[in-house]
Amino acid sequence: MPSLAHELHILVAVMDRQADALLARSGCELSYARFLVLLHVSEADGMTQRDLAGRLGTSEAAVSRMVAGLARDGYLEVGRAVGNRRSLRLSARGGSALAAAGEALGDGFDRLVRATGTEPERLAATVRPIIAALQEV
Repeated sequence: MPSLAHELHILVAVMDRQADALLARSGCELSYARFLVLLHVSEADGMTQRDLAGRLGTSEAAVSRMVAGLARDGYLEVGRAVGNRRSLRLSARGGSALAAAGEALGDGFDRLVRATGTEPERLAATVRPIIAALQEV
């Protein structure tokens, strides 16, 4: 019998694949991974790559590669922060692409969760402390 960790891993993997497929079908120019990067940058304009890696739960090296590609493609503006850190901001193209992808994704997952008899906010409230505890480890 799969553990809770395994079940959650499967849930996230399926959600990511479905989001990618939905974005592709809608003609959006972003993958779901790129959408998440732009979403986090939009929530904290001027964040560093280190901050972004923490929010995404991934390595700084992976974020560096993703940021380089997004900057090259005109979605992000990369400036200098304190020390040798990079400051990230959405470009106009990034803002437009983020809005289009957000509209394509809509609230489909919330509707799906409600259809199972669970309130999305209640599920989110259950998950938040688990995420926080894992980030402290």
